Amino acid sequence: MTDGVPLDGRLPRRPRVRPYVLTHGRTRTEGADVPLDATVRARVVDSDLAPGATPEAHAIVTLCQEPLPLAEVAARLGIPLGVARVLVGDLTPSGAVTVRAARPTDAHTDVHLLERLLDGIRTL
Repeated sequence: MTDGVPLDGRLPRRPRVRPYVLTHGRTRTEGADVPLDATVRARVVDSDLAPGATPEAHAIVTLCQEPLPLAEVAARLGIPLGVARVLVGDLTPSGAVTVRAARPTDAHTDVHLLERLLDGIRTL
């Protein structure tokens, strides 16, 4: 257990709070916009976080020592996906985590591959 967060990253049992309490009522972050299909990876260890960091921040950093999809972070922490998105976005400006989109936005689709696939379907 590190700073009250178990090594598996799960949050300790505590009274349930409304999700908007965790994000202070925000639905967006001042940090990076985190796509829903993003992969999150910690760049620091739990003990490197600023003093006063939330238990959720410690848990996210602990969980994401290996790349983890945002949806998996939300599921393991037992919080809604939108809340996880805001919390992860809050950790990006400090460099505590990096966020990588599942597919780069400028990626091009291979038209030739799609044409061959369509031709194959037509022959069926």
